[in-house]
Amino acid sequence: MGLFTDTYKNLLIVQYSDKPKAQAHIKLIIGELEKVYQFANQFDTAFDVDLAVGKQLDIIGKIVGINRIVPFAVPKNYFGFDGHEHSFPMNDKFKNVVSYPMKSKFEIPFTSGELNDLDYRFYIKAKIVKNYAKATMIDKDNLSLQNAVDYLFNNKSYLTDAKNMSINLYIGNDFDFSKLQFIKQLDIIPRPQAVKIYYISYVEKHTFGFYEHNTGFGDKFDDKDDETYFANKILE
Repeated sequence: MGLFTDTYKNLLIVQYSDKPKAQAHIKLIIGELEKVYQFANQFDTAFDVDLAVGKQLDIIGKIVGINRIVPFAVPKNYFGFDGHEHSFPMNDKFKNVVSYPMKSKFEIPFTSGELNDLDYRFYIKAKIVKNYAKATMIDKDNLSLQNAVDYLFNNKSYLTDAKNMSINLYIGNDFDFSKLQFIKQLDIIPRPQAVKIYYISYVEKHTFGFYEHNTGFGDKFDDKDDETYFANKILE
């Protein structure tokens, strides 16, 4: 017998508190209500974004405004030169090799992708961050654009205002760039209305540029072996 039922049994007036029929009556009525209570009590766990799975996670995603199916997020594979990440050879009649098509000039090189629970949970949280973020670069309440990208890129990215209705987002070179297309398609980076984002990769303290996040060119009289790279625009 559960705590819920016991609580109501203890409310019986004295003359009925030790009567088996009275106790059985309470157990019969309150027992059904306890099942409803226990069922409702499961919602806290089932719809906790950190614990939810499957359909429950889909419902949370619908509430915050993000779908598990992401259009144009997964690169297609084509025939191409050896060594390119998404290029493959033609079929060989002597080998059981899948034949890949040539890329059409006007073809969109991405197809839809479905997020697993782990990735979906991450992007749901990112969407929640966007829903609360303010359109400011820095904010004392930690609700700024920079705070949002800190979550997305594990504190290895930073924003600069280009002063021309665009923002440059610099992303550490060790980030998994295959996620960028998902981030773009899901539109989960907050920004002011009509402001464009340019995605740029950099190597912390090894990218040529101004002081703070970057460094200068090498010096032949310097004993340091550190290499310096130009930042690379990876997505618009």
